[in-house]
Amino acid sequence: MSLCDLKNDNYYQLVIVDVPLFDFDAKPKLKVYKGTNLTSEQNLPGIPAAVESFYISEQEPRIPIIAVAIASSVLFYRNMKPYYKFTIPGLDIDPLERDVWKKLPIEKPENVDALIDTLRTLDLSRMTELSQELCALPENSRAAFIKTNADATLERLSVITAMASIKKTSNETKSASCLILATESGELLILDTQAFVVLHQARVCSFQGTPSIISASGQYDIDFRLVISTREGSLCLLRKGWLVGQHIVKLENPAAGLALLPIDQTIVVVCMDNYLLCYSKKGKKLWSVTLPQPAVCMTPVCLPHLGINLVCVALRGGLVQFYCQKKLVDQFYAPETVSALTFGRLGQEEHVLILVTSDGSLIVKILKRTAEFPTTENIYDVKTACEEASGNLQIPKKTKIFVEQTLREKEHAATIHNSFQSELWRMRLTAARATVDVISSADSNMSGDVGLAAIKMAAEVLGLGPVFKLFLVLENISARKEATNLNILIQADHRHYQVDRPYLELPMLVPGAPLKLDFKITVVTDPGDGLPPVDLTPENSFIRVLIFKTGHSKPLIASTVVMPQPEPQQLGSF
Repeated sequence: MSLCDLKNDNYYQLVIVDVPLFDFDAKPKLKVYKGTNLTSEQNLPGIPAAVESFYISEQEPRIPIIAVAIASSVLFYRNMKPYYKFTIPGLDIDPLERDVWKKLPIEKPENVDALIDTLRTLDLSRMTELSQELCALPENSRAAFIKTNADATLERLSVITAMASIKKTSNETKSASCLILATESGELLILDTQAFVVLHQARVCSFQGTPSIISASGQYDIDFRLVISTREGSLCLLRKGWLVGQHIVKLENPAAGLALLPIDQTIVVVCMDNYLLCYSKKGKKLWSVTLPQPAVCMTPVCLPHLGINLVCVALRGGLVQFYCQKKLVDQFYAPETVSALTFGRLGQEEHVLILVTSDGSLIVKILKRTAEFPTTENIYDVKTACEEASGNLQIPKKTKIFVEQTLREKEHAATIHNSFQSELWRMRLTAARATVDVISSADSNMSGDVGLAAIKMAAEVLGLGPVFKLFLVLENISARKEATNLNILIQADHRHYQVDRPYLELPMLVPGAPLKLDFKITVVTDPGDGLPPVDLTPENSFIRVLIFKTGHSKPLIASTVVMPQPEPQQLGSF
C-alpha cells in the first residue's frame, strides 16, 4: 500500500495491490481509492513483491510515479499509465553450465543424460531457469526441449524481494527520490529514477541472506542509513559508500515488521513470535516488550506536531496496539486479523491509519486533532523486570562519561580553575582592545558620541570608470537635536585617484531631512594606453570618507568605501 497525491491537487489517494488468494485464474490488480471509493484499477502481469510511490523530478506539475516490483522487473506508472519497465542486472552464469549448453545440441543422445547429471552437480539457486526446467523434465521430453532452446541465450536473473524509496537531496514531501531494490541473491541496488540507472550496488551482508524488509532514513546525496531484515532472522545496516552491509543483530525469529525511527535513529522490529524489540544502530538491545498475541505486521506512526514517534503493531485476532518506546499508549480491536496497514495522509487529513483485514475489508481510521499520548521521557526511566529482580543499576554510556569527568575535575580542580580564569581574562582583554580600536578609529557609518546628534551615512559608487560618481546620503537620526559645524573630508591615494572637492563644509542637518551629496572621482590613467596604474589592485582600491566637527580632532564617522575596478578606455582609431 502507498499514499500519494496522484493528481497534484493536494488530495491524497490510496494505491493498493489486490492479490486474489483462492481464484487462481484472476490476475493481481493495481487499484486506486479516493477515500473509500474505487476510482481506478488495472491488471498486473504477475504477483508483486512491493509497491512504492515517489517523485522523480522537481518540475511542475509534480506527478508521482507508482513503482510495482514483479519478479525481476519494476513497472513504473505515471497517471496510472505504463511509463517505464526496469529489469535488474543479470547474475553471473557458471562456466560449467555455459559449457554444458554448448555441447547439448551437438551431443549424441546417449551422452545427454551424462551432461544433465553434470548440471545437477550445481546448486539449484546458481542455475538459470532454462537449466532448472531441463533437469525437471522426464527423459522422453528432453530432446525436444534441447532442440527448441538450442539457440536460446542463457540468462540468470534474481527476484526482487523488497523495495523502498529514499529522498535524493531534500527532505521535502514532494522532492525527488531514489528507489532501493533488494534481490533474493542478497544484492541491494539504488536506482536513479530519472535516468533509470544503478547509482550504487552493494551486498546486504557478508554472508548469504535473503532480504525481506527495508527501512531507510536520510538523503542519498548527503548521508543515509538502510536497515535490512533477512528471512534468516538477521538485521543488517548499510550506510552511504558501503559496499557490504554490517550485520548487527541475529534475531531468534524472522521479523514481521521493521522501522528505523527518524528522531532517535533507533531500530524497532517486531518478530513473528510475541516480541517487540528495540535496538541501537550498533545492535545494542535497548528494550523489549512481550505481546499478548503473535504479530502480523507493523508500521511507524510519526507525529511531528506532538514530537513523538509511535509504532503500530497488528496482532493475530484483530488487536492493534500503539507503542511509544516500550510503553503501550493505545489499542483497539479490528473485526478480523489485520494483514496489512499503513499510516500517512489521505484526502485532506494529515494523520490517517489504513488497515486491510484478512477477509479483504478496508478500514480507515482518522486520528483526532486533539489526541494526546502519555509518553515516557527517557527509555532509561523504565526498568525491565530482570533489572528490578537483580537490583543492579545499569548506567548508560553517557552517565559513565559524566562520572569519569567528575572524578577528573575533582583531582585537578585547581589546575582547571586557573586555566579557565586565564582564558577568561585573555578573552576580556582581547575584547577591550578591539573596543578601544573601534572607538579610536571611529570606523563606522554611524556616529555614536554622547551629547551630539547621531548621524548616519550611506555611500554608493556609480560608473564604469575611469570616472566615478560617489553619492553620499547624510541623515540626522536623533529625535530633536540638530547637527551643526560639520565638515566632510575624502581621503584617497593621489597616485590612484583624483577627487574634486575633497573637503566640504556641510550645512546644518535637522532630524528627518536627509542631505544628498555627490563627488566626482577620477582614476589616474596612463595617457598613452589609457590603463590604470599597475599597482592599483582590488586590495588597495578604496577611499576613506571622514565626517568631523569643527574644532574636534576625532572624526564622528570614518567609513571606508571600496571602489570598483575601472574598465579600460577605448582609444580612438584611424
